[in-house]
Amino acid sequence: MNIVIDLVHPADVNFYKNSINILMKRNVGVNLIVRPRGRLLSILQKEFPHTDPKIIGKHYSNIHGKIVGLIKRELELLFYLNKIDFDVSLGGFMIGYASRILHKPCVTFEDDYEYKIPFYLAKFTATRHVMPECIPATGKNMYKYKGLKEIAYLHPRYFKPDKEILEQYKLRPQEYVFIREIANTSLNYKNTSAKLHKIIEYLKEMGFQIVVSLENKSLIERFKKNCIILEEPVEDIYSLLKFAALTISSGDTMARESCLVGTPTIYTGGRDMYVNEELIRKECMFKVDDIEQVPITVKYILENDMKKHIERIIGHAIKHEWEDTTEIIIENLIDVLND
Repeated sequence: MNIVIDLVHPADVNFYKNSINILMKRNVGVNLIVRPRGRLLSILQKEFPHTDPKIIGKHYSNIHGKIVGLIKRELELLFYLNKIDFDVSLGGFMIGYASRILHKPCVTFEDDYEYKIPFYLAKFTATRHVMPECIPATGKNMYKYKGLKEIAYLHPRYFKPDKEILEQYKLRPQEYVFIREIANTSLNYKNTSAKLHKIIEYLKEMGFQIVVSLENKSLIERFKKNCIILEEPVEDIYSLLKFAALTISSGDTMARESCLVGTPTIYTGGRDMYVNEELIRKECMFKVDDIEQVPITVKYILENDMKKHIERIIGHAIKHEWEDTTEIIIENLIDVLND
């Protein structure tokens, strides 16, 4: 059996990596296609140093570039897939469309219902459209599971936190705060660049060290004096999240990741997402839309020892409520091939 996996976001590498390892051990041929974006290629090289991915397309930030790039990449995907021998593809709507034209099955995995166009394109092109059960969509080709996409790599079967990473940054458990800043969606970009500085100053006054992951590297000079700026890819970023006192993230993926490793998280990205609702309801994630709420929320987290609360809540959910998403990937792949 030969499969093709399309990777278009850095989080895709983490999502598929355990499935790839399982499939390779079963002597399944795995072809990786990559659309470079951010740290994607470096993360892929770290996780699979002996692979030779096929690079197709590029990431664009403006709407005109996105449209032109989408059409061009679709044609390149179709041309490439037509030349290789494969049985099924995994990914999003782009590889789904090319696979549909070539009469090959495709399994797409979704958790961002709020981005309607990609969601419905994936629904249309996929042989099977797989998503968490919290998403209120219906369709004959849909398969829903209990849990979140991030469990595919943060389930205790795959993720083992390691305190040794703290030595590299001279950190002590729960004596630092982890901050993730995504360009154009964070507090830093709302009205004035001083907002993140105010948060950092507040946390420093409380005695915390600050670890910052920046998508926009041009901001490094602004924050390197008072913070530890990570150079990605980090060897074990999830252990850094695990041992933090709390996380402040404008990125929704890292906000969920932080919750799943047992760290209380303040989400500042501003998006209302179905996949975040359960974590918010369980008081693992705290959605904040204004800078004035951040100190209040930090105080609440610390005074109520939410770290222990979250570790208990997430541990119970992993054991009794949620499914192993990597198993869901493998099961759906096999089911589609056997149909």
